[in-house]
Amino acid sequence: MKRIGIITGIIVAFLLVTPAGTQVIQFDEQSIPAAIGIDLTIDFGNGTVTNYTGLSATNVYNLTTAIFDVDARWAGDRVYIDAIDGVSRDEIHGWQYWVNGNYATVAANLFTLDDGDFVLWNRTISGFQNQTEPDSSALIGGLLIAGGGLVFLALLYWRSIRR
Repeated sequence: MKRIGIITGIIVAFLLVTPAGTQVIQFDEQSIPAAIGIDLTIDFGNGTVTNYTGLSATNVYNLTTAIFDVDARWAGDRVYIDAIDGVSRDEIHGWQYWVNGNYATVAANLFTLDDGDFVLWNRTISGFQNQTEPDSSALIGGLLIAGGGLVFLALLYWRSIRR
């Protein structure tokens, strides 16, 4: 009986110190302190440039939406900017951003800001333009070179068999 009491006591003590279930840790953006003293510049690509100083935010997306009306689309946990203050991307232009002079390689909502950062949004010509017709000049040039080479080889062969 004494053993059963000891075993029961150990089990009760174990249950009291063991979590009841798996603890879920959620990433709460509000738990990250906002960076302060941030400068924001928007170059709309049409001659209009706006500047704001002394802002605070946790990430680039929140910084931008605090000042401007932003049209965005989400792909999973990543946001892509389609328009800032009514100026949209199109087949030629797109929105890109830099932080402290470095091109950002992550979605704007995933770039956590630090105190004193400088953020530049730029509507610029995209490197991924859709072309309606392929450029055939390289193909034509290659065919002309190949054809000329074949003619040259045929002449050499013809001359060698005549001797």
